[in-house]
Amino acid sequence: MHNHRPTDRLEYFSDAVLAIAATLLATELPKPEAGTDLLQELIKEWPHYAAFAASFLFICIAWSNHHNMYIYIKQTNQHLLILNVLFLMFVTLQSFTTGLLARQVGKPDERTAALIYHTTLVLMTLLYNCVWWYAIKKKDLLEENADPRLIQLLTREYAIAPALHLAALIICLWSVALSIIPIILLYIYFALPRLSEKKINDKKTNTSSIIPKINA
Repeated sequence: MHNHRPTDRLEYFSDAVLAIAATLLATELPKPEAGTDLLQELIKEWPHYAAFAASFLFICIAWSNHHNMYIYIKQTNQHLLILNVLFLMFVTLQSFTTGLLARQVGKPDERTAALIYHTTLVLMTLLYNCVWWYAIKKKDLLEENADPRLIQLLTREYAIAPALHLAALIICLWSVALSIIPIILLYIYFALPRLSEKKINDKKTNTSSIIPKINA
C-alpha cells in the first residue's frame, strides 16, 4: 500500500475536466451574422452541429464509463494518476479535433481532418484501457471483494472501444462517411447498461436460488 491513496480527488478532477471538455465543444459552434437568413445559415453549418452532438455524446459516455470504472478501482498511485491524466489530455483535444473536422467537411482536407479526429479517439480510448489494465495488474488498487469473473468481462468490454475506433480510422482511409458507422455502434453499445455486470449478477441470483433447494 506504499504511496497508495483513495481515488476521490482523482475522480473529482476527472469529472471537472470532462465537464469542461464537453462545455468547450459549444465554443466551436459558428454563430450566424446578423442580417442574414438565420435558418439558411444554420442549415449551411450543419457539419459543426453534427460534430458537436457526436463529440458531446462521446464525452458523456466516456464520463459514464470512467465513473463506473472507479467503482472497482478504490486506490491510486503515481503511475495510475499519470495514465489518467494522459487519458484526460486526449479528452480535452476533442474540442480542437471536432472543430477541425467540421470546418473541413466537403473540402480537400476532409480526410486528413477525419484521420486526426479518429486517431485522437483511438489514443484516448487506448489510454482509458491502460488505466484499467494497470489497475487490474496491481490488484491492491482494486475493490477488495471485486469478482475476478466480472473484472475479466469488463476488460473485454473496455477493449471494444479502441478496436472500433481503430476500425473507423482504417475505414476513413477509403471513406470518411462510412467511418462513422463503427462510432455509432460504439455509442449504442456503451450507452447501454454493462452486459458483464448483468451477466455476473444473474449468475449470483441463480446460484443463491439453487443453494436453498439443495439444503432443503
